[in-house]
Amino acid sequence: MSLGSTFRSMIVFGWVLLSTAIVFGGEEAGKLLTVYNKGVGGENCREGRKRFDRDVLALKPDYVFIYFGLNDALNESKFLSEEEYVENLGWMVDQARKAGIKPILCTIHAVGEEALLKRHKQKSYGAEGPNGKLDRYNKALGRLAKAKKVDVADFAGVAAAAEQKKTSLISADGVHLTPSGHRALADCFFKVVAGEIVDKAAIVCLGDSVTWGAGVEGGGTTTGKTYPAYLLQMSGDGRSDP
Repeated sequence: MSLGSTFRSMIVFGWVLLSTAIVFGGEEAGKLLTVYNKGVGGENCREGRKRFDRDVLALKPDYVFIYFGLNDALNESKFLSEEEYVENLGWMVDQARKAGIKPILCTIHAVGEEALLKRHKQKSYGAEGPNGKLDRYNKALGRLAKAKKVDVADFAGVAAAAEQKKTSLISADGVHLTPSGHRALADCFFKVVAGEIVDKAAIVCLGDSVTWGAGVEGGGTTTGKTYPAYLLQMSGDGRSDP
């Protein structure tokens, strides 16, 4: 079957990870997907907003998976207030919907504070600390999602559950994901849309270095072990193929 007749596209927009790629997945379930890795390392959601027209709207995907917040809350040179963080995400949701694209937001996973604080100053996060700040931003994201009735992939919850089972999804740097973490993030996003996604759907993954795939094979693409790559392997029931 020809590509033009068998698939549409998805975009992933997030923290340090952005580039373009085509994903083929779920052959057993009769589905083919197109996935775009639009992660850019070191970005906050203000910077993601500036490229939203080019990296999301221009591609006309069915879905945009949005994962920002690590730089916004933890990277001193990219700090954004909780209010601006929410305002930028809300703007992305509105712009996507106006273009007929379904937005999916994502909670921010907790980080390994000991590793993080080897590179950043404890005083930058005040009394709440890095993970306390992330929790505050996640609560704000939840209020936004409730107000705008937008679906959320709760990756913070998935990562926390893995930690309780002594199965960390976080790499040695305390922030980025292991290959298992990328697979889990892909699963987390896909399960939100698995009940409705159709053959030939397109997804844009929008975000920062986590979306881009820092530290794993295939960074910046939808190949290797990035979460956009694992999206390509999704079967119809929302599980990753081995």
